[in-house]
Amino acid sequence: MLTLRRAGQQGVTLLELMITVTIVGIVGAIGIPQMSQWIRNTSVTSAAEILQNGLRQAEAEAIRRNLRVEFLLTDGTPSVSTIKTLTASANGKNWAIRALDGLTPLADQNAAYVNGFLLKEVSPEISLEGPASVLFSGTGRVLDTAGAAVADHRVYRISRSNADKALCVFVTPGGGIKLCNPALESGEPFACQPQISLEKCPKA
Repeated sequence: MLTLRRAGQQGVTLLELMITVTIVGIVGAIGIPQMSQWIRNTSVTSAAEILQNGLRQAEAEAIRRNLRVEFLLTDGTPSVSTIKTLTASANGKNWAIRALDGLTPLADQNAAYVNGFLLKEVSPEISLEGPASVLFSGTGRVLDTAGAAVADHRVYRISRSNADKALCVFVTPGGGIKLCNPALESGEPFACQPQISLEKCPKA
């Protein structure tokens, strides 16, 4: 039975309301999972870009000061007061940058501290895999923990639980820093291959 509206009548009929609720439910059922996946993937991209910027800052600071600067992963909390005592840890949850006197942090903690970041600020679910530290010389070249020049790339892999995307950031021996996607085919602009193998940077 059709319901005729009188002139000036406002509101909706029960049938219109039911149709609206049904449409909203269908759109929500389709869109919410996709939105959640998009948020997870975006957090991976954000964490990778922040890591890349941190490595670039460490290299630039080494060149600016003409001394060794260390980029390190750590499970500690980076700050001015902790920068000298932070322990470098492979696959650490946070990262820090500190200036060195030889292979140890500068005596002045304010001069030693360059920057730091807590991954939980992006998401507690972000995982970071990679070497405990990367040392940059005053010329921007990469050194090992003993201060000798390296011959291979330093690779960090960023992922998140339940995300279908993983990214890698790598540093070349000469100090080149690049973000790459292992899911892309070799030859594409942001592909990891052939510089980084899938063994070193697996897909999600």
